Amino acid sequence: MAAKPESKKAGPPTYMVSFGDMMTLILTFFILLVSMSKEQRPGLVADGVGSFIVSLQTHGLNGILSGAEEQAIFDEVRQRFGLPPKAEEQEEAKFDMTSTLELLRTQAAEGLKPHDELFQPNIVTFQPNSAELDDYSSRRYLDRIASTVRPQKGQFLILEGHAADSNRMDPARDRELSNKRAEVVANYLIQNHNFVEERVEARAWLVELGGPEDPATRCVDARLVTPYSVLD
Repeated sequence: MAAKPESKKAGPPTYMVSFGDMMTLILTFFILLVSMSKEQRPGLVADGVGSFIVSLQTHGLNGILSGAEEQAIFDEVRQRFGLPPKAEEQEEAKFDMTSTLELLRTQAAEGLKPHDELFQPNIVTFQPNSAELDDYSSRRYLDRIASTVRPQKGQFLILEGHAADSNRMDPARDRELSNKRAEVVANYLIQNHNFVEERVEARAWLVELGGPEDPATRCVDARLVTPYSVLD
């Protein structure tokens, strides 16, 4: 009897060969850049390899891995290089996640379009590197405008915190401070003027246009948003 022909096993798709070559070339290029750097630190290589592994596992898309999972990858790579985990990385990842959540809130607010809004800039200005309300001027002004910015049925009050003064070399710290400033104003209006909590959104301004000496980067802006469907 004739032998049965052997069935060919299905291999990986052909594009995987080119993809693997491209990834290898990118990694080699990165290693060359690091090797020619004036500052030779193993931590730079570990951080680069960690980012490369995260990109491979997520296909370059955000949100597939949580901040804790990405942090675990970076810690494992640093351990392979004989380096201790970076204590501040977990906190920075937390701030980056906060920034992502604030961006999502911004997109949600834009989803209310078409809408009408009442914009009041600089309803509170803070002292440099501070998120505390002034006991007299700031609280008094908030008391005066509370009725103007109070969200009614179908309306939303969006409070946008600004900060460029906590640390110019660390944008994550600025975002944390700007978010705290917006939350302080929101809590004051909720607790002292009975604003409905679900109608008040506090968020951080992601990119500041001015420097730390500009009072506009140490304030909180207010947007009272009214969808057209409410106005009809």
